[in-house]
Amino acid sequence: MITSEITFEVDGLCCAGTLYRPDAAAGARPCVVMGHGITLTRRDGIPAYAERFVAGGVAALAFDYRHWGSSEGEPRRWFSVRKQRHDWRAAVACARRLEHVDPDRIAVWGMSMGGAHALMTAAANPQIAAAVALVPCADGLPVALAPAPPTVVLRTIGRALREAVTRRPVPVPIAGAPGSLAVSVAPEALPGFTSVTAGNGWRNEVSSSGLFAVAGYRPVRHAARIEAPVLLQLGERDSMVPPEPIEKTAARARRAELLRYPIDHFGCFAAEHIDQVAADEVEFLHRHLLGAAIEPSTR
Repeated sequence: MITSEITFEVDGLCCAGTLYRPDAAAGARPCVVMGHGITLTRRDGIPAYAERFVAGGVAALAFDYRHWGSSEGEPRRWFSVRKQRHDWRAAVACARRLEHVDPDRIAVWGMSMGGAHALMTAAANPQIAAAVALVPCADGLPVALAPAPPTVVLRTIGRALREAVTRRPVPVPIAGAPGSLAVSVAPEALPGFTSVTAGNGWRNEVSSSGLFAVAGYRPVRHAARIEAPVLLQLGERDSMVPPEPIEKTAARARRAELLRYPIDHFGCFAAEHIDQVAADEVEFLHRHLLGAAIEPSTR
């Protein structure tokens, strides 16, 4: 496996990426563009999947959104649905230009909010060859309307309004205990973020004003526009994103496959589950990018 650090420009800023690919002698290979979930970076959990893709003969380009990780953008830890969707388009365009990459075999892969972006990228771009959405936030409305104490709701809205007016960061924790001021108080949220980002300098905060856009971010409504084959992977114990929108996305997308796992939102990175989850993705990518099926692992 060969890895190299790259950059690409979007709206005058540089986004950082890592390219994982088989040996150059293998010729032009398919490539999977990989985007992370909210507050994560390309270093958090993604390398373990990218390395498995390369072992299966598929290159991978993992990237950081603007304002996150090694990419440019101030203020830091600023969340914007609109900007991140632009970053996805730029990352796909970058992958198509890379040496040793087949521009006609570009797939997208995303986890959580990255899964939402992957679905929307595939819906907007008929040239995408395949899509993988891992525990995706397929509908932001029920996530935004999750029950919370009135005082927490008011404090969160107040911070978001202040940030929107001043355009200066007024962050909120992304994860916390039940009843606390945090975007997610699901049982697996704080332990999951902490585990997957260990040693990578993660901070439990995100800009608050961008969260207004989450309620209106509904990839499930665009599922019928996805022309590419799409693999949706649902965590049966996931309490951060509801399963129904993922199931509806699978029903509406014309070439969808839905797989279920006995995991919570971050279980896809756990040692006891990652081999199965990743093996299913590799098998899917082999069928749709390499034109050959491989023997799936036993569940």
